[in-house]
Amino acid sequence: MTIRTLITLAAVVLGLATPALAQDAVGDIELGANGTSSSGSSSYNSSRSSDLRLGLQIRLDALNMLGPLDTTPGSTQSIGRRLLVPLAAPGVRILDGRLFLGAGLGFYGWSTEAPNGDEASRSGFGISPLAQFDVVREGAAALSLGGALHLASVSETEFCPDGGDCMDGDDGATGVGLSLSAGLRGILLPGLALGGDFGWGFLSVSSDNDSSAFIHGLFAAILLEATVGI
Repeated sequence: MTIRTLITLAAVVLGLATPALAQDAVGDIELGANGTSSSGSSSYNSSRSSDLRLGLQIRLDALNMLGPLDTTPGSTQSIGRRLLVPLAAPGVRILDGRLFLGAGLGFYGWSTEAPNGDEASRSGFGISPLAQFDVVREGAAALSLGGALHLASVSETEFCPDGGDCMDGDDGATGVGLSLSAGLRGILLPGLALGGDFGWGFLSVSSDNDSSAFIHGLFAAILLEATVGI
């Protein structure tokens, strides 16, 4: 078989394959425009190269930050309620982008100064492993259900009298709890979504002074999520 014959056969094969490849490409474009693909993924995924996406969720506490809910600012109850909404949650999206698994991180601090110069401060932080699953997806919008486990720590209250040495109150506390929520979000740009969560959660708190508290209540949060395929 001569080189000329090989070139001729290659040209024939390419000529036959090109229409089929073009048809597949057009089909993929049309399916993508309808929000689906041959693998069943929706337009929620901005990349088809991988089913795994790194993500970061930012939540703004839209309910518990209201002043009327803080009957005693700086108390264990007040700090605990705020820690039910983690500020940032790095994680991953899997299962065609339907499931988000993350580790929520929250922090809340409080301080005050009296007219006589006395100062007081207290803070707390929480770690919240969480999961959210899209039960309904329509186009670029999704309805999800989720839950989180909360592990929280609240520092002792620090009192600093004017002109005197600071003292710690014997009220440090640790807590464990759970929250359940439902959320809506819609895609703004590829890899960027905006939504909100609404739910109920609790913290069971034990203090260093042998006291305990059961903190619970509704919460609402504004959610911003950014993801990138890997």
